[in-house]
Amino acid sequence: MKFKGKVAVWFWCILIGGNALTIYELFFSRDSVVELVGAFFIINIVFLPMIIRNYAEIDYDTLSIYFGFGKDSMKTNEISEIYKTHNPIASSAASLDRIVIKGKKKEMVCAVREKDKMLSELLKKNSKITIY
Repeated sequence: MKFKGKVAVWFWCILIGGNALTIYELFFSRDSVVELVGAFFIINIVFLPMIIRNYAEIDYDTLSIYFGFGKDSMKTNEISEIYKTHNPIASSAASLDRIVIKGKKKEMVCAVREKDKMLSELLKKNSKITIY
């Protein structure tokens, strides 16, 4: 089952604002065209994949989180607890409405639109998960 990732307004503002500023400067600052074109491409290479490839997927016995160029996965039977966080330093999420999925050996962070549906699906796979 696939759960679409959440993208917050502030994340869109960073992408659109960065692009708008770069395009504005391209029209009015002819002396630094190469740097501005480079900045435009870097902004889009970094931020667009985070919007396009942003989802969590629960397969037979594995939870996988896809975010930009990255992928992280964990067996559902290894998940011990799940809790909400608004920590801005936590990665793998384009929204501050995040959940931390804690396993035996690692933690994963994601932000999905259908959080309750995802949590109930995980509980079906592993009833020992504690949700805070």
